[in-house]
Amino acid sequence: MSRSPNAPAGRSVPLRVLPAAAAVALSLAATACSSPGGAPPQTSAAPPQTAAANTGGLTLENAQPLPIPPRPDIFPPPAPPPPPVFRAPTLMTAPDLPQISIGPTPPPPALPEGAPPVPAANRPAASPPPDRTQTAALPPPTPKAPAAPAQPRMEPLTVLFDGTATALPEPAQTRLNAIAERMNANPQLRLQIRSYASGTPETAREARQLSLARALAVRERLGTAGIASTRVDIRALGMEAAGGAPDRLDVEFLNQ
Repeated sequence: MSRSPNAPAGRSVPLRVLPAAAAVALSLAATACSSPGGAPPQTSAAPPQTAAANTGGLTLENAQPLPIPPRPDIFPPPAPPPPPVFRAPTLMTAPDLPQISIGPTPPPPALPEGAPPVPAANRPAASPPPDRTQTAALPPPTPKAPAAPAQPRMEPLTVLFDGTATALPEPAQTRLNAIAERMNANPQLRLQIRSYASGTPETAREARQLSLARALAVRERLGTAGIASTRVDIRALGMEAAGGAPDRLDVEFLNQ
């Protein structure tokens, strides 16, 4: 602890250390009191803008507008073409009709002297103009081919089956050969196969499958003879016997 010079003898006063800001303020106040009437001292602190101005920085106060560059030399646009001038068409006049004068009929040439007059009956008659009509010769008629004799109508074929058999009996195959020959002779003929099978209400599905198998067997037999399947219509009717034998197959022409 230091001793203050103004303190009385025998008593020590502690020194107090002031902050730097307070020390600066006290020194300024002492200077102002020592020089009355003088200008107040200027502080070293300056606004940021003033300092920037002193150092040559760009501010709103010292900013200068940039010069505007001169306008480039632009050629003037070409003048629009003048509008077309309407010119009225020149009217043309029809030429005058030629003047045709019909004179008297010239007399016949004079006969030599001393020649007898030619009677009107002996005068040569004017020859008629040639006939320019051309007549085309028609071709000879084409002889018609003799009509094919009409074939007798073929009765429907009924094939009976035993039980659950699907194979065709021998007599039925002979009739199918005759049907195939007629269909090959006439490509327009179409055939329909209606197949039935017996059963019970519980086996109705199996009966329909059995009737379908029998109809397919007949169509395959016709296919081996050259008949397209598209010309054979199949109807598997199952137990719908329609009053006939329950296990049968009917083959009938649709358009013979």
